[in-house]
Amino acid sequence: MQKIYRVNKGDLESSSVYCTIDGVLTEVVYKISEGYVDELGNEYFDYSRLKVTSKDRLNQQKSLQSSANLQSVFTEREETTTTTAQSGTVTTTTTKQINPVCIFNFNHKVYDTSGAVSKWVSSYNSSVLTQSTTANQPSLGKYGKGKGGFTPIYFNTEQSDFMSLDSAITVTGDFTMFFYIEPIGIPVNKYFRLLGKRDDNNMFLSIGEQGNESYKLSFDGSTSSSLAADQLYWIPSSKKLLITIQRSGTTLYVRENGTEIDSVSVSANDFTFDQVGKLGNDTDVFFNGSIYHFSVFDGYFKNNLVKIENSIIKSINQAKGV
Repeated sequence: MQKIYRVNKGDLESSSVYCTIDGVLTEVVYKISEGYVDELGNEYFDYSRLKVTSKDRLNQQKSLQSSANLQSVFTEREETTTTTAQSGTVTTTTTKQINPVCIFNFNHKVYDTSGAVSKWVSSYNSSVLTQSTTANQPSLGKYGKGKGGFTPIYFNTEQSDFMSLDSAITVTGDFTMFFYIEPIGIPVNKYFRLLGKRDDNNMFLSIGEQGNESYKLSFDGSTSSSLAADQLYWIPSSKKLLITIQRSGTTLYVRENGTEIDSVSVSANDFTFDQVGKLGNDTDVFFNGSIYHFSVFDGYFKNNLVKIENSIIKSINQAKGV
């Protein structure tokens, strides 16, 4: 009888781990099954090579671990530590639930006719964006040459493109908004009207409303907060970018591509919007560029923020820009 050791051939394409035995470089293997004896009395043992996981696969695994289902109720935990002479150091954990308000994504229920978008349905709740006037309908990709489910929604300011909600949304207290956009300056980066209210020119969220100014959140004619631009006009972090806007108490935070760029004091007033791409009844300038994603949540994310941002970026990677 003899002992026969077999190593899986399928492992030959993977990176193996080696060690040195008596000065000889030797592959490391491990037993994957117990030995068995054939009719001739030969005993067999199956081994597999010890392998190193590829960098690409590790990145894929990390991406999956760091993503989240946006259509979920999220739990935020916050720990507060206090120290007193009577009680010593005490750590208190508080939790709060954060819910989606609306989620518009390029690959979910975008209705078009010959490339002209008439309706865009939120994947959470019942919110619907519509545009019944053909001349003001955004297109499925530039010039309407995109494909439903694969192409972002392109808003052309020269055609006065915008969309209206079937019912206005009001956010109170803390909130988080996400926008994945490709802004297109004509020729400079200004007047990117993200959100507006049809009967109020002073309630809006926009980028570049005036020189040396980037993001601006306005509640009324005398109450607004804005971030300064590094130059005369806003310069986005990249051609396409994820914008995260959060209010926590009376502080407004703005992030681009997962990095905080600035913060500013802000009013705690309610913010109401019912338009995307247009400011009030202004018919001169509209948002110009592509919108891949837009969502609103009714709280301030901290623990879950990176996971949500990664999820949005991951979904956008499936889009085909036109």
